[in-house]
Amino acid sequence: MSDRTPTHQTLNRTSTSNWIGPVVAVILLAAGAWYLLKPEPAPIVVVEKTPTLPAVTQPEPEPVDVLSAQQEPEDEISAQAADAGTDTTVLPAEQEVVATEPLPTLDESDVYVQQKLLALPWKAGLASLFVNEEMIRRFVVQVDNIAQGRIVPEQALFKGLAQDFKAQKNDQQYQLEIANYKRYQRYLDLLESAPKAEVVALFNRLYPLLQQAYLELGYPDAQFRDRVQQAIRLLLSAPEIADEPRLALESVQYTFADPEIEQLSMAHKQMVRLGLKNQQRLKLLLAAYQPLLAK
Repeated sequence: MSDRTPTHQTLNRTSTSNWIGPVVAVILLAAGAWYLLKPEPAPIVVVEKTPTLPAVTQPEPEPVDVLSAQQEPEDEISAQAADAGTDTTVLPAEQEVVATEPLPTLDESDVYVQQKLLALPWKAGLASLFVNEEMIRRFVVQVDNIAQGRIVPEQALFKGLAQDFKAQKNDQQYQLEIANYKRYQRYLDLLESAPKAEVVALFNRLYPLLQQAYLELGYPDAQFRDRVQQAIRLLLSAPEIADEPRLALESVQYTFADPEIEQLSMAHKQMVRLGLKNQQRLKLLLAAYQPLLAK
């Protein structure tokens, strides 16, 4: 239960819209155009057949000008044009097409990711906790390992804890001090501060780079989005242990004295080391992000 890893693994999985308005507008515009331009049926001219009159001795009546008595058939194209000119249908305004900003290459993505990440409204003074090197790859590696119950200290997403780990000795036993839990509060404050919709939008914007980094790990037929869900589910399943569990000191590292806790995965043990209150805060945050990142 080395204390060099706790901060980082607690937070990776949290960093993690469809705009139907333009689509609806396009559909309505297309429907309106079809309505205006569809062919109109040609007008039907009914010509009554003049009955045959019996022969009489009177002089025959002068012929009637049948053509002048009937309405001339309308020209089909003219009728359509006239109809189009008087239609009062109001079409939706033309939607402005916004060009999508191109993404940088994965190897050159740090500046771009840092700009976009720091542009989010994080709690003042806490965004400096982010590590700004190999940001995409670090995130992907940590998520992949957390999904497997592991932690990779070398790929930390956040700068280290400001305070050292503390254990209290009681006779021949050790106990995790409750003061350790306060070390994680800044990181939780950071992750809770930005609006989830904006974080998810950034995740979706960067997804092609995230997927590329995931493919580098040797998953040619897998989606990183699914791996994120696996990591979240694993953390949500962490057991909630009472604060200040007993410890054992082996060599230079502390371990949990309770074998059931010690045999947990590294990711689950890290959740225990957060403390019960912090763990519940993180679980609430993960549960809120889970459905949003699945889309």
